Amino acid sequence: MTALADHHLTDLKHALHAHDIGHHAAQPAVRAELSQLLVRYHHQIATGFGVPHPGDHGVRAAAHRAATLITTAGRILGPHPTTEIPETPLAEKIRCVSLTLGCSLDLLASHIRTTLPVSPDAPTIAAPDTARALLHQLSDYLATTAHLARHTGVPASESSRLLLTAAVVSKVFGHAERAPINPVPLHHTPQRIPPAVDENFDQTVAGINTSIQRLNNPGEPSSVITWRYLARAAAIICDLNRKTILQLVYRMEELNKHQHIAHLKEVSPSIRATSSRWKAITRRWDTYDQFGHPTTGLATDASDLIIRLGRVIHTDPTWTPSPRASLHMKPPAELAATSADAARIATITLKAFEACNAIAAHHHTAINDLAAMNILQQQQQHPTHSPRVPASTRELLTLYQATQTAGTTTITALAHAIKGLTAFTPHHADEARLIARRATNKTRPNQSALAATGFPHSINECLSESKVESSRPEHSNRDHRSHRPSTP
Repeated sequence: MTALADHHLTDLKHALHAHDIGHHAAQPAVRAELSQLLVRYHHQIATGFGVPHPGDHGVRAAAHRAATLITTAGRILGPHPTTEIPETPLAEKIRCVSLTLGCSLDLLASHIRTTLPVSPDAPTIAAPDTARALLHQLSDYLATTAHLARHTGVPASESSRLLLTAAVVSKVFGHAERAPINPVPLHHTPQRIPPAVDENFDQTVAGINTSIQRLNNPGEPSSVITWRYLARAAAIICDLNRKTILQLVYRMEELNKHQHIAHLKEVSPSIRATSSRWKAITRRWDTYDQFGHPTTGLATDASDLIIRLGRVIHTDPTWTPSPRASLHMKPPAELAATSADAARIATITLKAFEACNAIAAHHHTAINDLAAMNILQQQQQHPTHSPRVPASTRELLTLYQATQTAGTTTITALAHAIKGLTAFTPHHADEARLIARRATNKTRPNQSALAATGFPHSINECLSESKVESSRPEHSNRDHRSHRPSTP
């Protein structure tokens, strides 16, 4: 929604440079649209969307001050619009910005309700960092609104000074050392970055992030061949990640960071459990030897991820997964010179585990195709028998579900270890916390389930009651009697 609002804001900025902007901005419809823009957003930020959060470092106070200035400017501009359809093209552009920002506000507010359990994301939405990022983003909208108000004519143009002051307040208090929260494009899949031998570390990290993002958002239909390859790839990734964490433990021992060693060591059992489950899935897929080699992009992305993760941990810059691959790993000091470097490497490992969990979560297509193939084979061998889903297919589904659970445990443990390494790199802690929250929230009830808790009975209970009612003898006899022809 913010991306769409930014698009409409660009149209407003272009309209500011038109030679006849004074004529269009002086229309009453334009003043009416400007009077209702942005005030709701700043008021919600000032109140923290209704969630108490002490120690916000003046962010809410700044939002309250900006909201007061915007409200005063709105009174100068005049009453709100009364027509459903804007009367002028410029008023329509302002209405589009107002609607898209209003929808964004409603989406955020939907996570925080007084009549329903709050969403797990509610604390993040009400946090000072989020408020600071929202203020920083809204300052651009306020500045554009102020420049438009300057062309509305006296006395409405006097609101421009108030809006500019609110824009400055929002921008100053929205500025922070950390990067502001950026909107993530929906259904966006970046272009593949093929591995190169002469990549530096930053290029390698960029390639890893691209491969992980492509694996987390599989946009193309897959095949059974692909999923078998992805299971083997996930097992290899887990093995590489285990070696990486072990090297980081050695590095913490060299740096005498004993407070971090225990947390990193606690991750190893979870990694071994996740790796063993992926290997069990791979062995199950290997029983279906009639398949060939995958040709889809998902398999290529997994291969790119393996190559780059292997080159991060091994000394050979041309490392590839093969029986002749080098087993010499980089010394711990070369892998991570400082605790900040260790946090960065551990965060890369955490993202790789999340990609493996995404593979485990998107396995249903392969399971369905495999079940259909097995049923067709049964019909060919035994045409007179009713086909059933083989037990091996159900066992494979159970393996995937157990692997996803084990992966979530690994992600949570590793994210906890990363938090201790990020004293001087808080953005890694934020990223680890977000990944852990994404992994754990998938097991929690969604908003529709929370909304359904207000009904007196669940749908399953209603259906079961209907079945019981219909199975009663007196109910059946009554229905039978009701269908008898009446006698004269």
